[in-house]
Amino acid sequence: MPHKDPEVRKEYAHRRYLKKKEEFKRLARERYHGDKENIRKRRLELAYKHRLKNNERERERYVQWRCEAFAAYGGACACCGETEPLFLEFDHINNDGSGHRKKIGTSAKAMVKWLKDNNYPPEFQILCANCNQGKRRNGGTCPHKSKKDRFCSQEI
Repeated sequence: MPHKDPEVRKEYAHRRYLKKKEEFKRLARERYHGDKENIRKRRLELAYKHRLKNNERERERYVQWRCEAFAAYGGACACCGETEPLFLEFDHINNDGSGHRKKIGTSAKAMVKWLKDNNYPPEFQILCANCNQGKRRNGGTCPHKSKKDRFCSQEI
């Protein structure tokens, strides 16, 4: 007798899947290889049909990953202590960001996904945009930390 309660039905289907997991996977592979073109076409149609919902879900995922990464690295600029998330950026401590971006991709999402997948390695830190640009322009040291080389000789 079919289960009328959706939760019970879902639980039953999951238990059934776990018992016959390999068989289900084999059947899915056979079905896919038997009708690749139609399946690909249908996937593209569904992706187009639900693109707005998918885009929103991806935006939410990116924001969540970014917040997790900020939390993992302390949530504030390592130099000046700025905490406004819109000002914060990820910084390669060893100044090797160019080579790293060539490997993983240049998008912000690629970076936060890589950080998450690699358990937030210690070679990174959070800097605010000012400190990050100052570090880049000042040979790897933020102007807050080395005030000897001033761009302008006078205080503004």
